Amino acid sequence: MTDTPALASPSAAPAGGTQSIRRTVSLLRALVAAQRRGATSPELAARTGLDRSTARRMLQCLVEEDVLVFDGATRRYHFGHLAYDMGLAASERLDLPQLCKPALARIADDTGDTVFLMIRSGDDAVCADRAVGSYPIKTFIVDVGTRRPLGIGAGSLAMLSALPEEVAELVLANNVPRLGAYAGMNEKRLRAMMREARGQGHVAMDVVDVPGARTVAVPIMTGTGRPVAALSVAAIAMRMTPEREAMVLAVLRREAAGIGQSLTARSGREEGGA
Repeated sequence: MTDTPALASPSAAPAGGTQSIRRTVSLLRALVAAQRRGATSPELAARTGLDRSTARRMLQCLVEEDVLVFDGATRRYHFGHLAYDMGLAASERLDLPQLCKPALARIADDTGDTVFLMIRSGDDAVCADRAVGSYPIKTFIVDVGTRRPLGIGAGSLAMLSALPEEVAELVLANNVPRLGAYAGMNEKRLRAMMREARGQGHVAMDVVDVPGARTVAVPIMTGTGRPVAALSVAAIAMRMTPEREAMVLAVLRREAAGIGQSLTARSGREEGGA
């Protein structure tokens, strides 16, 4: 006996194009269940009821189309660049800036500083909204609507660092030629900043193009572990003492967790009503 009969339906699907689509979707659903660990071809074949050779051919095609990536060291498949872009496009239906607006207001009230919402758009990060705190010296490091390569700026770096490594590598490959437009930025420095951010789970840095300003950022993660946005707070550097940075970080993490839970709950409701 096996506990996967419900996933074996693709083999019983009608012949033709719809059968291939159903089989492909069953593989993607099984990989979603594996989340960040990924899954091997035999594992996905077992979970879907597909023949191993059929599953392997379909997975290889999905890799060629950039929907999946294959880790040769672990023999596991993970979601690729196109899958993340598709997920981001779907998340736009949730009106993320509107969902985050109350959180931005709370952060601005709690810290007194300027708060930014960055949203991933393919290989870029876009400033989708900001809120201004009560502190008299304002730090407007980026305007709403500004688009930058993913990795440039604290919120953007927080998202890039939270991506699975194989996806982050794809983004870097596309963005490295664009880094020269930003003073003092190059591939070596960006990779070092990524490693530090991954180790900390957040970004805390001096603003590259604004002397005397410092910013702290955290990613907003969905229930499947996908970074869709980031929250950041910017202030004059002399105000950002280590103690204050810790306080700001706690506020950001609280609000990012709440937004992530709301996104997951809303996605679940939409799927249930489909």
